[in-house]
Amino acid sequence: MKKITFLLIGVLLFWNCTSPKKSNKQTETVSLHGEFLFLNDAAVLNTGNEIYGVVIDEKLVELDLQTRPLQKDEYDMVQVFIKGVVEKNPNEEGWENIVRIVAIDSVAPSIPENNSIIKLSTK
Repeated sequence: MKKITFLLIGVLLFWNCTSPKKSNKQTETVSLHGEFLFLNDAAVLNTGNEIYGVVIDEKLVELDLQTRPLQKDEYDMVQVFIKGVVEKNPNEEGWENIVRIVAIDSVAPSIPENNSIIKLSTK
């Protein structure tokens, strides 16, 4: 009986040591805010310090529906305040980091820039 118990413990220890380890992905939720734009099959969040690609899922579609009425045209970026999980981009193309939206806090129109136009004329 002792031999079977030791054999069973040995097999379990061996199996535990050789089983593949799960990847240690960052699952911490962070608050982010910045300018958001979603076009066709790409979404971007520009925080001013970093630009993130945004994972296309149900939360992104929900955020897009909330930002559409605030856009002046399809290329107008909208201020968003979200909570999300930042991960390394597994694809070679695109931004270095991507964010998976967990919660949408609020959306607001972008702050308009005061563009002064200077006209030069020769008379």
